[in-house]
Amino acid sequence: MPKLRSARERADLINTYANRLSHRGDEARALHWYEQATQADPAWAVPWFNIGLVHKYRGEWAQSLAANRQALESDGGHEGACWNLGIAATALRDWPSAREAWRRYGIPLPEGEGPIEIEGSLGAVRIDPEGNAEVVWCDRIDPARGRIRNVPFPGSGHRYADIVLHDGAANGKRRIGENEYLVFDELELWQASPYSTFEAWIATPAPELLSTLAERIHRGGGQIEDWTQSVRYICKACSEGDPDQAHDHPAVGDSSDTRWIGLAAVEESMVRAAIDDWLGEHPEASLVEFRRSLAAGVTD
Repeated sequence: MPKLRSARERADLINTYANRLSHRGDEARALHWYEQATQADPAWAVPWFNIGLVHKYRGEWAQSLAANRQALESDGGHEGACWNLGIAATALRDWPSAREAWRRYGIPLPEGEGPIEIEGSLGAVRIDPEGNAEVVWCDRIDPARGRIRNVPFPGSGHRYADIVLHDGAANGKRRIGENEYLVFDELELWQASPYSTFEAWIATPAPELLSTLAERIHRGGGQIEDWTQSVRYICKACSEGDPDQAHDHPAVGDSSDTRWIGLAAVEESMVRAAIDDWLGEHPEASLVEFRRSLAAGVTD
């Protein structure tokens, strides 16, 4: 076997082996060999970045932050390390480090200290990516956080107005009209919202009249979604790609008069009152079932 000509060559060989272990899901051994690569060539940023990457996906934020800092000491222009440093710092509420990372990446930030609040653009996030994998719309707060605008399915464990920490690598896309949005996978629930999720099954021969129920819910500070109408079920390949350019999926419809409604509110009494008032105005409709399906999160 020919002798390696440099420390970088040896580090590259070890790093490649660690990559294979990581792709197979053997994270513990991958970390060991990434660390060996850093010892072979301490000035090389790549294995430090990879160590930070493994810790990021394990939710080990302090370790991820430290590894990405080390990568940036070796290569101050490493964009991936900048971004993942920003994510780790945001997870840790380390706002000076988060601001440093985003500015270093080239993202303009408002002046100030503490939590970052950027006037939000719309974004798409895949919540519960290892479980039921539901894509929701969010108001972007900063490069790594979004506040959920939808009423997610209760099985996702997420609520309207939850703040989620998400990855920076896009994993699919969605469109609204002519506008295209990248989809980012959730990394963790960053802050639970004070809203509970409720489900209602409402029988009505005129589902278009539910728009007036929505107005009542919105006036009460809540959110509502007709899951019978708005939800689109697609396969994993399309979800992580471009669902508008992929193969067709069977339509999921409901030929009955019963609509499955998701609601979000801080107080159940508001939802109950809004539904009761609406039913009083529409005697042809009826409430088949109502329940609270996900309690509000615990907030600081």
